[in-house]
Amino acid sequence: MALAFVTPTVATNAAFFVVFGIFVVAIVALAVFIVVWAVRHDMAGWKVWRKQQEDAARAAGTVPPDGAPNRPRRLGEK
Repeated sequence: MALAFVTPTVATNAAFFVVFGIFVVAIVALAVFIVVWAVRHDMAGWKVWRKQQEDAARAAGTVPPDGAPNRPRRLGEK
């Protein structure tokens, strides 16, 4: 009965910290992977949506004749 109250050894603590550290690294890596995947898919979807909007604007005749969409210029764009 007295063995139940004995504090864990240093090796047990070290093993826990190693396993827990690996777990934390895996969770962080998975979170980064998911965020990168989501941003890439969002940008791809946005490009498709933007193309559909520009095509619809051209069909409606609301885009200038030079083909430039009605939007503000981006940094570094002429």
